[in-house]
Amino acid sequence: MHNAHRFACGFRASVAILTLSFFCSGALAQTGPDLLAKPWPDKDQYFDGRGAALFDNAGHIKESNQSFRLDTYESAGRFHLIPGSEISPRVGYDFSFMDLHTNDPKLPNQLTDVSVGVGMGLFKNGNWIGAMSVGLGYAGDSAFANGAAWYGKADLMLVDQLNENDFIGFGLDYDGHRPTWPDIPIPGVAYSHRFDPHLQIVAGFPFSSLSWKPIDPLDIELEYELVSDLRSDISYQFVKHWKAYGLWDYRRDAYHVSELPSNRRLMFVQYRVEAGIRFQPKEQISAGIGLGYAFDTHFRSGWDFQDTKRVADASDVPYVRAEVSVRF
Repeated sequence: MHNAHRFACGFRASVAILTLSFFCSGALAQTGPDLLAKPWPDKDQYFDGRGAALFDNAGHIKESNQSFRLDTYESAGRFHLIPGSEISPRVGYDFSFMDLHTNDPKLPNQLTDVSVGVGMGLFKNGNWIGAMSVGLGYAGDSAFANGAAWYGKADLMLVDQLNENDFIGFGLDYDGHRPTWPDIPIPGVAYSHRFDPHLQIVAGFPFSSLSWKPIDPLDIELEYELVSDLRSDISYQFVKHWKAYGLWDYRRDAYHVSELPSNRRLMFVQYRVEAGIRFQPKEQISAGIGLGYAFDTHFRSGWDFQDTKRVADASDVPYVRAEVSVRF
């Protein structure tokens, strides 16, 4: 029993860095290495899930002047099969659906990305931890009908806890859906240092981050993925249960569509800036609503973002987004 407890504590502390060093872009991701590494707020918790819906104002395609409006629905969650055990297998899911309201013949009517994953610890040897996760997903225009749109995911991780505040992690990440280099396993390394409970910095390749709480009601989260993505979320609790927040997000995704050959994908890019409020009546429940502005929305065709051709550019538009998170 004592050894099992030591393993669980060491596993929980050590693999926390992996959710940062190999986190693919997309805040809701739950089917990659983050499924294994992300700590549970409550050790007896079974489920942790989030969802969001975003509705653009009416816009148009710049090249054809066809009308265009994008509605996006997202959900992600994870299940703890043996609550209370940090080495318990976990099952996670990601779901994203984009409804493209347009008559432009170059664009599909809808785009779906859904995946499931399983993660578990493999071994512990001294301060070293080994872990893995595997997943299966689909990203295409016709739900589950395009054979080329299926993809796999897998991760191998090795982490060393140097001391109470310092970690170094190594790993190999394969993601057949990755917008860049989807067919190449990518090695990663990251060093994490916790200055105090209010400030933690991760520096590495391909991911770096900062988590900072300079004063009690203020939270600052920054994430940067090399060359491609930057996301920031700043929130301030102005009264009990209520927070004001500001969000910057750069989103990329890729889909197999029927109009393109199997060696090319439809690439999607959108920048977002947003402000809103969040209500948290209980620690396990949170809901929010925000107003934002989506700009530089465009579609390209290619295998990845290194070599693409223009398909369509959409006009800049305001949007409204609602979010909810639940734990039990």
